[in-house]
Amino acid sequence: MISAILLAAGTSSRYGKDNKLLVKYKKKPLLSYSLKALLKSKVKDIVVVLGKDKQKILEEIPQNRKIKVIFNKNYKRGMASSILTGLKKINKSSHGFMVCLSDMPKIKSSTYNKIINYFNKNKKIPCVPCYKNRNGNPVCFPISFKPKIKNIKGDQGAKKILLMNNFNKVSISSSSILIDFDKKSDFKK
Repeated sequence: MISAILLAAGTSSRYGKDNKLLVKYKKKPLLSYSLKALLKSKVKDIVVVLGKDKQKILEEIPQNRKIKVIFNKNYKRGMASSILTGLKKINKSSHGFMVCLSDMPKIKSSTYNKIINYFNKNKKIPCVPCYKNRNGNPVCFPISFKPKIKNIKGDQGAKKILLMNNFNKVSISSSSILIDFDKKSDFKK
């Protein structure tokens, strides 16, 4: 069983004053794409971590028994604090968890499933999606990595953990795992 931690707590500082997750991309809020793909995937539960504009974002999250929502009161401290907040809510029987970014609308459920399937072949080390030799997101971690991840800080996420440990790479045939939306120009892609 794999859980997903969907990070939706950022300040959207590179975007401008609006929260980019609420901005329409192809007629839907940006957040809706990653949520929809995760709901269609093999993940057993999705922990959505909220921060800035939590009430407005909450209104965009569908009612679904797979979805749990948690507020990160320390969201201004960076991505690491949101990952740590999400870890508190993942399913106790999960043997792994994916750290997913809500500003990556082009990732399809089939991509999430490919990462999960590859991870399930060796549940002892993280699984990183790769496109043309470039590592992307989301990364799937074994549950045994929870203690290691509890030491991360700032806005680097769990990249430091990967630098200090072996990990498997799964080849993805789409650049979607590299494309996040940070600026207004990204919404024209």
